[in-house]
Amino acid sequence: MKIPTKKLKNGFELPVYGLGLWEVGGRLESDISKDSEEIKGIQANLDSGVTHIDTAELYGNGHAEELLGQAIRGFDREELFIASKVGHDGKLSYDRVRKSFEASLKRIGTDYLDLYYLHLYPKHGYSIEETMKAMNELKDQGLIKNIGLSNVTPNRFKEAQKYSDHKIVCNQVHYNLQYREVEDKKVLSFCQDNDVMLVAWRPLQKGLLPESDLILKIAKKYEKTPAQIALNWLISQDSVVTIVKTSNVDHLKENLGAVDWTMEKEDIARIRKEFPNQELVSEAIPLDYEGEIAP
Repeated sequence: MKIPTKKLKNGFELPVYGLGLWEVGGRLESDISKDSEEIKGIQANLDSGVTHIDTAELYGNGHAEELLGQAIRGFDREELFIASKVGHDGKLSYDRVRKSFEASLKRIGTDYLDLYYLHLYPKHGYSIEETMKAMNELKDQGLIKNIGLSNVTPNRFKEAQKYSDHKIVCNQVHYNLQYREVEDKKVLSFCQDNDVMLVAWRPLQKGLLPESDLILKIAKKYEKTPAQIALNWLISQDSVVTIVKTSNVDHLKENLGAVDWTMEKEDIARIRKEFPNQELVSEAIPLDYEGEIAP
């Protein structure tokens, strides 16, 4: 199927649904025990029309990138949108960014990335100015097509943009029916007001979203499953797209049933207000509001 896209005013375009590779090839260390299965899972997504694949140097200590490289052999690279990330530890010196990028490129087996993220904002002792200098050079040299940030507050986003000659197009954050930190802390509204794409990770909370009579009722209205409602609620909002990890073909088919229709605004608003057990801080990566610009 052809997955719809969203487009910023500067021309940056991203499919509303992509494949995330966290825990593919291991968590923080490489795990080769499921390589064949993981490669087939990535290829099943590609065969189904998923073109946006999101990975990071952190995932499986680089092994997710290696598996991605093996999986995309035989596919047209120009038809794919590949994103990766640097600096999960916040140690984002100029040299670290350059060396990490080159290593990621080698593992994936491509000569450019469509999107390169800072996984976290630089920690104390590392200058965002130096970090962005490296990111801008990669963009100027055509090695990356777009620059993104991950897990950052609006103030930190603005600070990074101050040192970037190129528009920073994305903020990738934890956002779903249950976890609403990005609403409460105005991250979502910042993205919508500033022509920035919000990429929601863990949209189904690993299948552990609280049960809700409201979601069941709305699912019945649209003749969809609760998971499809959860995904569509995200991508029906302005400036929001999502990435999902799935290698199960049945789950993949179900997920893709969420992308070719739009929820009514009244239902989006009702879910935002009435969904039960909402949490205002991410249980995985809370955004650092105390540190803000200078941690």
